[in-house]
Amino acid sequence: DFGIPLKLSHTVVDIDGKERVKGVTLAKVDEHLKPIPGTEEYIPCDTLLLSVGLIPENELSMKLGVTLSPVTSGPVVDESLETNIPGVFACGNVLHVHDLVDYVSREAMTAGENAAAYMKGELKHDGKQIEIKPDYGVRYTVPSFLDPHRMPEELTVRFRVSESFSQVKLCVYYDDVLIKATKKRIMAPGEMEEIKLKKAELSKYHDLKQIRIAIEREGA
Repeated sequence: DFGIPLKLSHTVVDIDGKERVKGVTLAKVDEHLKPIPGTEEYIPCDTLLLSVGLIPENELSMKLGVTLSPVTSGPVVDESLETNIPGVFACGNVLHVHDLVDYVSREAMTAGENAAAYMKGELKHDGKQIEIKPDYGVRYTVPSFLDPHRMPEELTVRFRVSESFSQVKLCVYYDDVLIKATKKRIMAPGEMEEIKLKKAELSKYHDLKQIRIAIEREGA
């Protein structure tokens, strides 16, 4: 729109100006996102906007010995947002990068309520944990596992897909049993998705070891 060019596979290699921006130099990048010499292009401008990716800040978590996910760079948590260190809970962008502050607020409330319950001695494990596994097309899930006795009546599981999809099904499996298949017209990595797991439904599967979340093509 408005004749604005879209330069894909390019990066800014130089900014011209001292008191303020006068122009920028762009260059094409290779498959490793490295600038390709000889492809530089100067564009006069007075403003440069940067869209910077976020990475969870977890120096304190690492000092405590909290297990971090190699995908999210945030702590691995259970249904209560508790880490592998008892009494240490995580939420918000330290856990995984969010799209909306609404999600951060909801997670903060959950983590706070569970931390208070832990301090009162009301949050205890019975030793059983069910893995929540990201399968085809799903990069990660939060939480990564759950205690069926500690989970709320309805548990929200948030995740991101690994690539863009269209006309697919979002499938939830209890071990190898398909529990739910929801049609999705479009799914993209930049948009956080979520599903709801109900405690009453989960209680019917006494020997359940794994919950899988996968993307499947329609008709599969």
